Amino acid sequence: MVPTALAPTPAPANTGGSAGSGSAGSGSAGNTAAPPPATPPPSATGPLTLFLAGDSTVQTYADTASERDQAGWGQMLAPHVANGELTVDNRSIGGRTARRFIDEGRLDELLADLLPGDYLLVQFGTNDGNRTATYDLGDQIIPYYLDPATDFKSYLQQYLDGARAHGALPVLVTPPPRNSAYCTGGNGTGAHAQAMRELGQAQGVPVVDLNAASVAYLKAICPAPTPEDFFLLRADGTIDGTHFQENGARILAGFVASGLRAAVPALAARIQ
Repeated sequence: MVPTALAPTPAPANTGGSAGSGSAGSGSAGNTAAPPPATPPPSATGPLTLFLAGDSTVQTYADTASERDQAGWGQMLAPHVANGELTVDNRSIGGRTARRFIDEGRLDELLADLLPGDYLLVQFGTNDGNRTATYDLGDQIIPYYLDPATDFKSYLQQYLDGARAHGALPVLVTPPPRNSAYCTGGNGTGAHAQAMRELGQAQGVPVVDLNAASVAYLKAICPAPTPEDFFLLRADGTIDGTHFQENGARILAGFVASGLRAAVPALAARIQ
């Protein structure tokens, strides 16, 4: 049985990590206006699509015969979806932040395919805490880092507004933790996860707390099993600090499915 996602809990500060057409403006302070009413669930009764926007921890990778392959939870979500009721369209790509995904036009491309009644699941935060990485945007050098209390929320707001403008329901998914110090209470993506919880509450948007669920799971099995069966094993035998192997990705997908059933009642009958 797949454990269910836990209720949101306050998270410690982020310690950092690795990394559409409308380009985003410079990040502004967090939302101060009164929150809009919660978005009602779509009324469509036919087949719907779950679009995923995220980073390498969500991305779909080539599958081989090895259970040790790198995998993202997005590629493992399809078995939880009732056949004919929902399809999963995973647009996630490694190395992206909430801003970079927008700057490259990926959000605009996704929104162009979004139909009324569809869902947009958004997970960033893995790369947004990296204080040293950058990417090129024309002649500009853009930092990965987005302050969780301000810029990060401002860029995520564009996903929420875009989905709503197309008659779709946005859902925020908090990022899973890094493979660092969780046995002693560490949570490298905790600050950005908390920012997503706060934004979801302020904007009346469902939040799937993947961070809380996966941290609880990992803490419960400390010390980590040998051989490692959750985080990615590199070719040299070391354990990756960010990414997952297939078993870990399946577990995360189970948490997401459980969280969706709880947070979005309209999907409960369509997700296993």
